[in-house]
Amino acid sequence: MCAMNWSELLSPLRERASRRPKMADDHRSAFDMDYDRVVYSSSLRRLQDKAQVFPLQENDFTRTRLTHSLETSAIGRSLGVKVGRWICRREPGLFPEEYIHQLSTLLQVAGLVHDLGNPPFGHYGEELIKAWFRDPQNPSAGQLSEDERLDFARYDGNAQTIRILTRLQFLKDRHGLNFCFGSLGTLLKYPWPASDPRAGAGKFGYFISERDVVSRVIAETGLTGRHPVTYLLEAADDLAYLFADLEDAVKKGHLPWPRVYKELIGDDALWAHFPESRESLERDVRQLESSSVPPEEIDLISARYFKLCGQVMGINAVCGEFADNYERIMNGTYDRTLLKAETVAPFIKKVRAVCVEYAYSNDEVLSLELVAKSVLTTLLDRFIPAVLSDEAGDARAESGKLYRLISRNFEYIQKLDENSAYQKDRRLSPYQRVQLGIDFISGMTDSYALKLHKRLLGLELPEHR
Repeated sequence: MCAMNWSELLSPLRERASRRPKMADDHRSAFDMDYDRVVYSSSLRRLQDKAQVFPLQENDFTRTRLTHSLETSAIGRSLGVKVGRWICRREPGLFPEEYIHQLSTLLQVAGLVHDLGNPPFGHYGEELIKAWFRDPQNPSAGQLSEDERLDFARYDGNAQTIRILTRLQFLKDRHGLNFCFGSLGTLLKYPWPASDPRAGAGKFGYFISERDVVSRVIAETGLTGRHPVTYLLEAADDLAYLFADLEDAVKKGHLPWPRVYKELIGDDALWAHFPESRESLERDVRQLESSSVPPEEIDLISARYFKLCGQVMGINAVCGEFADNYERIMNGTYDRTLLKAETVAPFIKKVRAVCVEYAYSNDEVLSLELVAKSVLTTLLDRFIPAVLSDEAGDARAESGKLYRLISRNFEYIQKLDENSAYQKDRRLSPYQRVQLGIDFISGMTDSYALKLHKRLLGLELPEHR
């Protein structure tokens, strides 16, 4: 008997029970409803101007966080169907057929929203925020408890995603989009706070401000470790970004694809468990090279063929690894990622190395990271002291002017009581004030962050309305 069970893991319960009775002909599961809620949200729309690898692009080819999330969502849905069918065959009494759709839709919505909390300039933006708060001279030093300080010194976009879904993306009250617990449990990623010893490697799931709702999520979903679906979500994310980043690097001209492809296709160890996949890929590429496709397009199309081949291999390997370790996963004792499966791990490791060399370390990306450091450091230097200042409410003072640039929505949400009533005169704690600044900065798009940075430095005037 496993410690966790699917009837709890797929919990449709929400922090606030729905006040609207479900229509008799409504075919949607709780996860379908979550998808419908978030697809109209401003948080999701902002991802179209947040970097995947290459920030501030003027072309429409390279991925943004939005297109990456859509691709993760699609791969997640496929994984959900494939794994769901296997579980249903293994234990039909505990995982009835209708759970297959629920699992696939859960992965579809989780893939769509998994990066909502990423700050401007992607993972490098996360590192900049952490570094800023680790500086003992930062303005919040001495004003926060150690647990509060760790929320920011170990800042993580995944925890910010939980905060957006449960608080910041205002729907009608303090519960944000009021996602169901099955969705939140999957997105929790690591069910412990930043102060937990296990978070020393930078892996944690939620901020202090969301402790109460997360405690309920853990209780209602019966988590004794990481949510089993989280492993599938991580695999979908990795399969989406690794091969897409490779394709984008080919498109940008940073990756010498003919030479790299020859090395990859010729390495027998990478294809040991997938000989038919290699044969099929080689056949497709040969046909492409002898076709009438313009020469300048052949490399990109060949890279797409490679991407699709690699993703299919990855999906099959992930499903096999999930099946082979099912009891460990369901008992909360599985301690690695599904793409570490021996069948596909060498292949994934090699593709990752190619991306590190040609996509993540090229001059364009490194130059833009220098811009990102200047932008985010300036924003943190200005806004965090401003929100902590006693003059934050005085529009005549510089701190007051900066404070007023922060969207009032963030302050409004901070001042809602347990009944969602707005308490105008509520005094925010230093932790809440710092979080107000971080909510504002992390929610910015890359372009807005750059524009605001220029305005604060006097390099650009505000737009007239």
